[in-house]
Amino acid sequence: MTAVPRECSPRRRRSARSALLALLVALASLGSLAFAPAAGAGQIVWSTGTGIWAMNDDGSDPHELIAASSSQLAATLPSGTLTQPDVFQNGGTAVLFLGLTGHFAPASLPAACGADCSGTYELSGGVLRELAPAAAAASGAAYYERQPRVTADGQELFDSTLYTGIGTGAAGTPATALVERPLALDATITQWSSTDSELEPAAGFDGAPDPADPTLAAWVQAQGCGFSVTNAQGVSQSSCQYAVHFGSAADAAAPIATYDNELVSANGTGPTSLALSTDGTTLLLVDPYAPDEGIFTTPVAGMPGVKPVTEIVAQPAGWTFGQARFAGANIVFDAHQQLNGKTTGDIYSIAASCGTVNTCTFPASATDLTKNPLVDNSDPAWTSATAPLAPLHVAVVPRINSVTPSTKIRSGRSFALVVRLSAPARIVVTIARPRPGSAKATTIASFDFSGRAGANRLVLTLAGKRALAPGSYSATVSLGGSSAQSKTLHLTVGR
Repeated sequence: MTAVPRECSPRRRRSARSALLALLVALASLGSLAFAPAAGAGQIVWSTGTGIWAMNDDGSDPHELIAASSSQLAATLPSGTLTQPDVFQNGGTAVLFLGLTGHFAPASLPAACGADCSGTYELSGGVLRELAPAAAAASGAAYYERQPRVTADGQELFDSTLYTGIGTGAAGTPATALVERPLALDATITQWSSTDSELEPAAGFDGAPDPADPTLAAWVQAQGCGFSVTNAQGVSQSSCQYAVHFGSAADAAAPIATYDNELVSANGTGPTSLALSTDGTTLLLVDPYAPDEGIFTTPVAGMPGVKPVTEIVAQPAGWTFGQARFAGANIVFDAHQQLNGKTTGDIYSIAASCGTVNTCTFPASATDLTKNPLVDNSDPAWTSATAPLAPLHVAVVPRINSVTPSTKIRSGRSFALVVRLSAPARIVVTIARPRPGSAKATTIASFDFSGRAGANRLVLTLAGKRALAPGSYSATVSLGGSSAQSKTLHLTVGR
């Protein structure tokens, strides 16, 4: 990470207007193909690959919001994984995340995964919506969405990449841009600034909307590898340079907030995470590649090289940092390592004052929030909302778990049955008496109750001629309007 400004390399020579038109036409085409630290201070959402989870930002109450194996995702995301969740940091409750699948790619051409190789979903109030085109096969094409972020005016800012012309030995031609759309199915996509004519880093544009001003955002542009940095010994080393822009969608040449240089020998892909403080004045950046690996902050205003760059915490050898977000007085981030040949990671929290008030190290100064070395926890995002985020609402089919009499049954008296249900339902109880020498029975009475999930004590009163005389009876319990299996209980009525 460096704040020293360097002259930008020339942009790719293609018209922004024509590139945007081509991108939008291609997206429309794909769309048509698709249809052929303190508890209570806030919450963190993150990914395990197999699901999206949430917890209080002190690490308490971890729970899954949605699983990749959910029946609601079976048709739109077969054999899928879930990643890169986001929630608006200033009290947001709608969770965006990516669903990835290669299910529709032909076996002979796995790169042509069609529409939608990765696309955005929204989970809000327990209701799931797909915002991207429906996943489907598309000949020689692949459409990707990534790094979805919620804006202050309720839209989504994300990376959009369309590959066309994919064939055997042909990787295809990409059209990329940072784009924005409303949180609605088939919403119109708008390009952000001149990103379609900028070179997207391998780590992505990583658009970070300003939570205080929806007209502003930060993003990363790759500027090539014809640069150099000088190490502490005065030796010049070849590097690749990345510019972090901060501006509006209308900027033809958005201002540059800072630069990041990564050694060519480090095989870097650019900063892996950008985030802005609640007031939009401070940029949080993760650079996991040499020469300066770690988590940094810098003001967005002012020229690079003039304003300070603060290292919050350095990335130690053997670890890789991924995403980081401001979380009240803290910063939450993911950190990964290799254990027994497998990548694993956890979500950590560290004081935002590190690097300014305190000198912090990892992992000594950090708090491990997930503490699960068997899972690769990644991509944390934070919201100040304290009401628990709603998990996916799954329709529960009511069933009868058990039926038992609560008392001895005596002739001419009321009696009770205890019926346990898995979900609320209308309970119908039919009392019958077997006919001597016949397989049939005579119905004596039928009762109707409103049942709740759990135990229901139902009092049955049969008066007058319907009062039960001593003998054998049956009570059949069924659920009105449901195909749930009924249960029959044999009753013995005494004197």
